Amino acid sequence: MIEYNDNSEVQAMAASILSGLITKYAAKTIEDLPENEAVHICEYGCATGGSSIEPIKAIEGVATKRKLEIIMNDLPKNDWSTLKALIEKKFPDIKFLYSAKTMYSPVAEAASIHLGFSCFAQHWLNGGAPTGLPGDALWANQLSPRCPEHESWQEASRDNWQKKLELRATEIIPGGRLILHIHSSLNDGALSERFATTLQKAKAKMIANNELSKDQALDLLVPQYCKSPAEIFNIVCTPKINSLWQLEEAHYQQLLCDEQLEQTNIQKQIKFLKGFMDSTLKLSLNTPQLTQFWQHVIELASEDKTALTSNGMSTFMSLKRRQ
Repeated sequence: MIEYNDNSEVQAMAASILSGLITKYAAKTIEDLPENEAVHICEYGCATGGSSIEPIKAIEGVATKRKLEIIMNDLPKNDWSTLKALIEKKFPDIKFLYSAKTMYSPVAEAASIHLGFSCFAQHWLNGGAPTGLPGDALWANQLSPRCPEHESWQEASRDNWQKKLELRATEIIPGGRLILHIHSSLNDGALSERFATTLQKAKAKMIANNELSKDQALDLLVPQYCKSPAEIFNIVCTPKINSLWQLEEAHYQQLLCDEQLEQTNIQKQIKFLKGFMDSTLKLSLNTPQLTQFWQHVIELASEDKTALTSNGMSTFMSLKRRQ
């Protein structure tokens, strides 16, 4: 996961934009607290800290002399040593706690958190893939919306999103904030990333070359579902969630990184992709097959300099816990 931290420009861009929202709404939250009260924060889905640094800097900047206590939450299999080495060195005055569990479960005590945030985490599905994916699809977003498998993934994502908002409402105090970046799809539910299309072509090559068994092809997938704006805001606007959260601000936009830089750094893009994909791909592919998959990707990218560029959609929002 160190490679993901070091090679993801789109991750850094999302964290920077999210930090702008955090600066604005963390200040509003903190100004309502008693003068000497410490600020309690939780990052849900922190991974190895690549998206944590800028948001924490933003919070530190508006907290002035207040003490900060931050819970860093992610799955038990997270690379915790890399995370700790990164954030504890950069923020020696902050008290960090670590919660190794799914964010789709209680992470903190009831009404104990003033500010929660999350970046590039909500598209990962709780419990992994609901089904295998037919054909050459690696993401369920690459299937027809009427496909039964797509419907299963869509339902799982919807349930995860609602559950997350309900759980965070228990943990965050009235008047506190939940500030989110959600990796999203286009408004029709399709993916905009060019690298996703290229990786789908690599899977198709392996199928055509009989380099995968039928079961392996079905299981060769990434357990992410990128929600469309409708799928995000339809849940936020339900009577139940609306009774818990006030939507204060939201933005839906494409993250456009420096294409010229990306086009000349195929190996850097490959390292970025491997950083979040290899652990999943290894569940269905043996080592020679995994090597062959990435070789197909490299060959496709050598024919098209834009093949691995990142131009994904993102949703940013600030939610205020209702009284």
